[in-house]
Amino acid sequence: MSYQPYAPAPYLTHPIRTSINLDAEIKLYTTPAQRELYESLAELHAIIVTLEFLEKAFVKDSIPPSSYTPTCLRLLGQYNTILGSGTVRAAFKDLDSFKSRYDIDCPAATRRLQTGLPATVEHPPGSSDDSPLPKLTSAPDIAASVTADGKWKNVSPKAAAEATQNFITFMDALRLNYRAKDELHPLLASVITSVDAVTKGEEFDGRKDIVRWLIALNQMRPGDEIDETQGREMLWDLERGYNSFLEGLG
Repeated sequence: MSYQPYAPAPYLTHPIRTSINLDAEIKLYTTPAQRELYESLAELHAIIVTLEFLEKAFVKDSIPPSSYTPTCLRLLGQYNTILGSGTVRAAFKDLDSFKSRYDIDCPAATRRLQTGLPATVEHPPGSSDDSPLPKLTSAPDIAASVTADGKWKNVSPKAAAEATQNFITFMDALRLNYRAKDELHPLLASVITSVDAVTKGEEFDGRKDIVRWLIALNQMRPGDEIDETQGREMLWDLERGYNSFLEGLG
């Protein structure tokens, strides 16, 4: 007994004639510039997926904060560096468009990329702030001022001096009318990471405002600028945070 095939191939009265080699590899690019573009997009895809695994590992305590934070910062830095290219940024469009085009979800990575901060920086131990985002010299000799009477114990003089210098560098940039995201975001990121190295993420007066400004800057498009009022508000918040930080050093 013969059985009818489930999905028989259509009968061809004329064979298909084509000059295309169906076994040949199809290239996405024909020029070095196109190749570099597709490689950059592939790297962005890999960063998003890797960041998703990292966030889940952190939530499950599969990775300690000491390893999570630098790894997350490195991935965020790589992501922003690749998008620094105008050609890549134009092809990327935005995060939602990129995820939809390549059918990836990664909600934890999306959150991290939107804030631009590791979870350990955004929500340090003991922090429960859920308030909304805001509207858009030389360093002193800190080594001699770090004493046992300070709020934070066993502070490295080198780490304290680095955090202080980063504070001053950022505030000087605001006084010199630096307004673009590309100019301010890296400097402010250096402030919060160096400060947290001293305080171990402990809250102090002004820290929440610094984090909010950093998130606000991260959500701006490359080339966008803050206005004069925002610059003054940011400088006010940074000066308050800087003074509180110095008080904590003792």
